[in-house]
Amino acid sequence: HASQQAQLEKFILSRRATRTSSSEAVYMGLVSVHVRSSLQAGYSGSDQSAVKAADKIPALPGQPEGVDFDQYGGYVTVDEKNGRALFYYLVEAPQDASSKPLLLWLNGGPGCSSLGFGAMLELGPFRVNNDNRTLRINKYAWNKEANVIFLESPSGAGFFYSNTSSDYDESGDSKTAEDAYIFLVNWLERFPEYKTRAFYISGESYAGHYVPQLAATILSHNLYNNRTIVNLQGILVGNGNPYLDQYKNVKVVSVTDT
Repeated sequence: HASQQAQLEKFILSRRATRTSSSEAVYMGLVSVHVRSSLQAGYSGSDQSAVKAADKIPALPGQPEGVDFDQYGGYVTVDEKNGRALFYYLVEAPQDASSKPLLLWLNGGPGCSSLGFGAMLELGPFRVNNDNRTLRINKYAWNKEANVIFLESPSGAGFFYSNTSSDYDESGDSKTAEDAYIFLVNWLERFPEYKTRAFYISGESYAGHYVPQLAATILSHNLYNNRTIVNLQGILVGNGNPYLDQYKNVKVVSVTDT
């Protein structure tokens, strides 16, 4: 009856225990060479508080009056050599933001924009009015319960940016997970108040691949580094692809008239 996280940790530790020191070194080298070379790239000695201040959004075009939460948006480098960066949009909670968890949202596709779909059509703080120029408040927005990051991922989605043309064509789930992990670690340097905050990953459709693979990447690095780098507490997947489990993916609910 162990939790899914405990089972995954047990699996990772068992794989670690069965490897020789040399094979483990090769293993970690293969899965983390990009991660290790990219973490903190361009961040050493930089004033991340100034970058954070520059990322703050005073107001979106067409935003209604009375908005009572902070918004941020900008780029975080995930590959200094290629000039590859992921765009994020953060909406903090209007009430007690400092005590609420951090939640990452990923749309599927692969290639759907988390900003264009998740933020503006689904769970974000605003809805676009019929005039296509102004916004209105979404009363069902998730930022009422959490501080939410909408991440433009994988390579080529939304406001993703790279100086290397091949980055727009060469993606894959493993690379997507590594880029998202690098984004998170570097983003936490920009927003250090979230470093110990409870963190959740959520998404829909093809994010049924992204969410668990990113979760596994986070737990792997936490375990191999013997410390909590990202304080992952859980994952949420809606309408997930791939088909994971009959009970979890298909649940028949009987509805009776009352």
